[in-house]
Amino acid sequence: MKIIVVAHGKIKKGPELELISDYVSRFNKQFNNDFLTSLVISESTEVEKHFNAKVLKMLGAKQTTVLLDRKGEHLDSDGFANFLISLSEKGISEMAFIIGGAEGFPNELTSKAKYLMAFSNMVFPHKIARLILVEQLYRAKCIINRHPYHKG
Repeated sequence: MKIIVVAHGKIKKGPELELISDYVSRFNKQFNNDFLTSLVISESTEVEKHFNAKVLKMLGAKQTTVLLDRKGEHLDSDGFANFLISLSEKGISEMAFIIGGAEGFPNELTSKAKYLMAFSNMVFPHKIARLILVEQLYRAKCIINRHPYHKG
């Protein structure tokens, strides 16, 4: 399954970008024989309104889309890995995780989303949310492949 992280905003050089790049690289290099095949990050610097219009189109497409929203479902790391496994078993070959802008997603989007996921009841800056997501994707891949990275 190809995973695309679509995020509003662009991360400039710095420690967050280095960590995100490291986890994306790890994800793409390890365990090439499993169903989680690749991870790509797509950044958007559009005005939030235009970004949300694109997200609305994505929600109407066949692509499986997860909105990261504080009202979403809370999963632990094992639950997240199981979520990815269940999507793979349904034959999903590509999915997108969407990280919104500073205003979050309007109700129009969250009401149409099939999947809403939250990392915490707290609100994080988009670059930290991106880091948490790519680390959890890597961790899920490790859990699925019984790699010792996950010691939960």
